[in-house]
Amino acid sequence: MDTEVGLHFMDEPTNDLDVTTLAILEDYLDSFDGIVITVSHDRYFLDRIVQRIFAFERDGKLRQYEGGYTDYALRLSMEEREAAGEETRQGSGGGRIQGQEDPDADRAGRKGKPDHMKARKLKFTYQEQRDYETIEAEIASLEERAERLEQETAAAVTDFVKLNVLAKEKEEVETLLEEKMERWMYLEELAARIAAEN
Repeated sequence: MDTEVGLHFMDEPTNDLDVTTLAILEDYLDSFDGIVITVSHDRYFLDRIVQRIFAFERDGKLRQYEGGYTDYALRLSMEEREAAGEETRQGSGGGRIQGQEDPDADRAGRKGKPDHMKARKLKFTYQEQRDYETIEAEIASLEERAERLEQETAAAVTDFVKLNVLAKEKEEVETLLEEKMERWMYLEELAARIAAEN
């Protein structure tokens, strides 16, 4: 993947990666000095990697947002609240003359927000759902592995070569475990928000 070009295009890079490979990809992209253009529905990945989002809006326009996915979602939420506030002011302030058509009414005459202003239902992405279903087992497996490494380290007190290998492996396992725990907390929080919406 490392090239002289300094530009990577990625289409749904997290879809088919296991956790270890995904961690390697994220570490690589963190240290990459070039430009990465990616299409992804993985909110966690976008929050972790991107600094700017270009989003195709429902009206067909491309808009730029600074920050990761969370920044983008907050900005949309603020815009929706501002639009709702405008509608409230127009409705209570007598901004329209009786009988005048509601500018937000659709062709069938139903009133409502335009499609791009309707609240988006919060749900897991495909990758988040997969991770949510397996992450607790992965964490338990990593914890067992860390415990085994601890025991092997205690048994190899006099073998310095083996101690170095075990120490390096233990560090990798602990780093991966920490990343998994962060991901688990994110997914649990997201699951709670999804449940609260339903």
